[in-house]
Amino acid sequence: MPGAIHQPLTLELLLHTAEQASGLSNWGPDQTFRLGLEKLASALEAMTPSPEFRANVHNNLVQTLVMKLHMVEDEVNNPEITAGKVEKPLIIVGLPRTGTTILYDLISLDPTLRWPREWETFIPWPAPEAATMDTDMRIDIINGLYKVMLEKSPELNDIQRLDSTRPGECNHIFTHHFSSTNFNAQWSVPDYQDWYINNRIPGHYACHKRILQQLQWKGPKGNWLLKSPEHLFDLEGLLETYPDAQLVWTHRDPALTISSISSMVHALTKAQDVDVNKVDVGPGMWKTWKAGMTRGTQSRANHPHVENAILDLAHRDVVLDPVGAVRKVYAHFGRQFTDEHARLIADFIHNSPAAARIGKHKHSPAEYGLDADEIRRELADYYERFGHLCKRPNEA
Repeated sequence: MPGAIHQPLTLELLLHTAEQASGLSNWGPDQTFRLGLEKLASALEAMTPSPEFRANVHNNLVQTLVMKLHMVEDEVNNPEITAGKVEKPLIIVGLPRTGTTILYDLISLDPTLRWPREWETFIPWPAPEAATMDTDMRIDIINGLYKVMLEKSPELNDIQRLDSTRPGECNHIFTHHFSSTNFNAQWSVPDYQDWYINNRIPGHYACHKRILQQLQWKGPKGNWLLKSPEHLFDLEGLLETYPDAQLVWTHRDPALTISSISSMVHALTKAQDVDVNKVDVGPGMWKTWKAGMTRGTQSRANHPHVENAILDLAHRDVVLDPVGAVRKVYAHFGRQFTDEHARLIADFIHNSPAAARIGKHKHSPAEYGLDADEIRRELADYYERFGHLCKRPNEA
């Protein structure tokens, strides 16, 4: 691939380049991915990107398209892939920075569950194989990307774990449909983000399920354990695709959470060589996650089956009593919680690098152009219902 690209990014250019690179041209029966890709390409071009930045984005998107072509070829030659069932997934859906990652890590210690490794979510083709899950070359590829990111934005080390062998988020899975908040977090494309947060995306969950089928085809088996705050934007679509899904919504004071998200996104854009002022990040993150929370709470209010699928869990409970928090999840959904799982959680907490990050991530709402009081006013309905779950450990 060239080091600089002067030709504008377009849907046609990206599709053609992927077909040339792969030697394939069958995009499959569901081509709804074109909508998100076209929106993303248009938003990126509106940024008047440099030829070097355009080349980086072009290569990233073409690689994703090449994988999509190969997965279509896989399913044509192996129809058992799309016949694979995804039953009773356990899915964490809380806002970013509300304890979702640590809860995800703790539940993933259950050996009966299947969770996507981060490297799998980035590079799901070729299909991962159970025998090589710990030695697959994609582990080093993604960890190499993380190393470069940390060199450019070392503060990321105090904000989030970066380890391709750990449980990966559905955010990355959604990038294969070109419908994810990840694109704005990396490249700062507000026009694309506005489209994403204001629409139910056609094919969004069909692609999600297809990726899970790809990963379970030759990979480890078991009920899926998944996590992403992006599910809040379409809980109805999630449950249409997985009607027996069990959802855990984690809660923490949004006024503080949005500040933390903004800090993380600023560090991520820095790692991608995108220069964004801190005070410009916060309003965009507030707009995004206010929409996510509003759509999530409206889905609960309007659809009893959505409400009934959800367990609400306080961030402070995950922090203060991690074993008890996981035990509560299992009891609520009728899953068996074992003494061995409790022991593994205790060991993980004792040895976890996350413990070393506690207190290092410094941020404030004002630093990112946010007004905490305004956030609390605009989310008055949320605080009225869930405020008791948002108090910090030292609050009554």
